[in-house]
Order: sequence, then structure tokens, then C-alpha cells
Amino acid sequence: MKIIDVVAAILEQNGRILLAQRDAGSDQAGLWEFPGGKVEAGESQPEALKRELDEELGICARIDDYVSSNQWQQGERIIRLHAWRVADFTGELQQRCHSALVWVTPQQAQKYALAPADVPLLADYIAAQGDAR
Repeated sequence: MKIIDVVAAILEQNGRILLAQRDAGSDQAGLWEFPGGKVEAGESQPEALKRELDEELGICARIDDYVSSNQWQQGERIIRLHAWRVADFTGELQQRCHSALVWVTPQQAQKYALAPADVPLLADYIAAQGDAR
């Protein structure tokens, strides 16, 4: 069975996090997600996330703490999704492959139609925020 590692960024700014809406031509079109993408051969997760954020959003990000992971089977593949905090970035956000971007509080994010793989990542992020207080 093929294993595919995917990284996702929980971008933080002024107590809010960034959600990106998948565009009409993508898998799970219209659902909201944490931006990111596949880890390529030879890349670390932070390196892959930095590259993906540049490609998708046009920003240069400093990857912070690991948040959590989850995995699921999709046909003959196992997808492993790994979330990382990003509290600092430079550049202006650009919608290169998403139909919308929105800054929301973590609690507001729970009301959005999130891609199923992102739901446990948000829950783990919120739990970690509570533990940090």
C-alpha cells in the first residue's frame, strides 16, 4: 500500500487562523481546509510546507511547532496529514489555487464546512491552545 505524506499549515495572525476554500476544479470542491500539499521525496515536512505555502499563497513562511497528524485510507493509498503552526510569514496572501481565503477564530472555524481530514487537526489545535493557557 502506498503511503502519501501531506502537510497543512495552521497560519495564525492576531488570534485568528487562515482557512482556504478548495476551488471548483479540485477534489472536495467548496470545502474549507488548511493550506498545504504533498511532501516530495527528499523533503522534510517543514521544507515541504514552506514550498507549498509559497506555491499556493505566495508567502514565505517560518514553520513553527508541529500540531498533530491523522491518516486515512483512500483506495490503495494511505494518506497521512500532518499539521504545523505558522505564526510568522512575509508577503501578501494570494489566491493562487483556492476560491476564497478567510481569517477566523479557531471556534468560528468549527462552523465552516471543513474537509474531513482537517476536522481532527482543528480539534487538536484548539485543545493545544487550551493547554497552553
